[in-house]
Amino acid sequence: MPSIIPSQSLLPLRDEVFKEIKDVGEDVAISSLHLFQGDMDLPPLSFHSSLEEHLKVIPPAYHQYLDVFSKVKAEKLPPHSACDHHIELEGLLPPVGVIYSLSNQESRTLWAYISENVEKVS
Repeated sequence: MPSIIPSQSLLPLRDEVFKEIKDVGEDVAISSLHLFQGDMDLPPLSFHSSLEEHLKVIPPAYHQYLDVFSKVKAEKLPPHSACDHHIELEGLLPPVGVIYSLSNQESRTLWAYISENVEKVS
């Protein structure tokens, strides 16, 4: 079996490694692969980044998926369809309570997110 050096990118070795595993007939489980040597040197993008910034960073093979990064599209609800689901509570409100513990910062962030998004659908 070829030796795998952790500092190398594993993608070029992938086919060779799996071919040898298949030839030997071993069952193998790989929990994770990590890429190195510049594979992760891309600057972070945000919803607020411009299309031009996305085009510079995202490889051309993925340009067809640029709309995934659109803040405008992310804020829109999907169109209504035949499979919309409604929960009628008739005068009742869902209970407010702790599902799991949050820090003060996490709680503030959660409520800010909820408030912002409730305004969008109201």
